Amino acid sequence: MPILTDSTNKFQRGLVYLFAILASLGIAPFVVIRYLNGQVVNAMVDLAIVTVALGSAGYTWWRGLATQTVSNITAALYSAGAVAVAHLNEPIFVFWLFPALLANFFLLKPNAGLIANVLAILAILPIAAKLETSTHMFAMISSLLICGSMAYSFALLTTRQQESLQGYAVQDALTQLGNRRAMNEEMRMSIDDFARTESPVTLIVLDLDFFKMVNDKYGHSVGDEVLVDLAGLLNKRVRKTDRVFRFGGEEFVVLARNTGLEDAVVIAEQLRMQIELELRDPEGTLTASFGLAQLQPGEKLEDWFNRADKAVYQAKQQGRNCVVAAAAPL
Repeated sequence: MPILTDSTNKFQRGLVYLFAILASLGIAPFVVIRYLNGQVVNAMVDLAIVTVALGSAGYTWWRGLATQTVSNITAALYSAGAVAVAHLNEPIFVFWLFPALLANFFLLKPNAGLIANVLAILAILPIAAKLETSTHMFAMISSLLICGSMAYSFALLTTRQQESLQGYAVQDALTQLGNRRAMNEEMRMSIDDFARTESPVTLIVLDLDFFKMVNDKYGHSVGDEVLVDLAGLLNKRVRKTDRVFRFGGEEFVVLARNTGLEDAVVIAEQLRMQIELELRDPEGTLTASFGLAQLQPGEKLEDWFNRADKAVYQAKQQGRNCVVAAAAPL
């Protein structure tokens, strides 16, 4: 069952709860009214909408997250229910479809919402064809199409803006690597994985040697070029399962998944040699100092990173351009 991304999960949960509340307040009374008026089929349709809306909300609350499956079911139910209500009553009840057209774009991705809305509008065409005049028919169809088109445009624009904001939130603007926030999230996931499966994971922190001299002598534009080159080198040399981040300034981090300390030392040595061979400033070779720390049982994120960061400091003290592995804490 696919799970929505964390950045949208709270919003999706809120929508599922909102639809449950609206169904309870706005549709549930019609169950009783229609049943008392002898409209049993209509009452059953309304009852189905309320039941599934409350069931989706209850399941979401129990799981503590919104799944795309729940959103799909809610959207399908709302659309089908609106179409059914329109067919079982007077044409004026087509107005129930308008909130469904809008809701689909909140619950579904834009393209999926577009398909759902097109199908819903097609299902309404037989009702439009029975109207007294062609003017009434075209007015009904046009109003549905305009509503759906405007909602689709808004949903598409909102989705693109959300993707851009998510990128800015977790991406370093200069190097296009993950930033500190992204690194923390990946580290937390690795800690959780380690708690479940005990699969080893090692943090590799590297800091360029004498980088301040590059900025002071040649300016920050040259320094920025060096950082971009380093980011490209790291991305090119690390394994597909590893993650690379810019922690800040000239400090970078490689999260080596499924990797113990000894194997991570080999990876760090390879990166150190590649930096010495390939990374340049206007005067020649640049080097980097490396600190490593393998995650230990029960270790917190801050403690894990601090051990690797202190190992970088030890590498600087030992003459730079070397790799130091932190010992496991007592």
